[in-house]
Amino acid sequence: MKFPFPTGLLNAVCSIALNAEGVSESGGSIASVSWNGMCIFSEKTKTVIDAEGKKVMLVGKVLCQGDIAPTLKKLTDGTVTIDSKVYQVFAAARPRNPDGSIHHTSLELM
Repeated sequence: MKFPFPTGLLNAVCSIALNAEGVSESGGSIASVSWNGMCIFSEKTKTVIDAEGKKVMLVGKVLCQGDIAPTLKKLTDGTVTIDSKVYQVFAAARPRNPDGSIHHTSLELM
């Protein structure tokens, strides 16, 4: 059973670049997946504490229909560009339907 995605709420065109786990030979991130399309973007400011004990200001959340990075096992970091503003990915999730398929990809932005 698959739940329907609320396509009527898609409100922004976004460009997402996600990185694979690990570092390249030069010490940078390994660019892995690029995705462009419509998403649900909601701006909400929230302060959280990261794993190192630092305060991080989250500025929004992006929801994309389905799995935007099926080749990546874990969504660790990347960037999201909306209206020429670039945001960093803080956290990501891929909630599943009851049948095990990915319903949507959720990215929290800082």
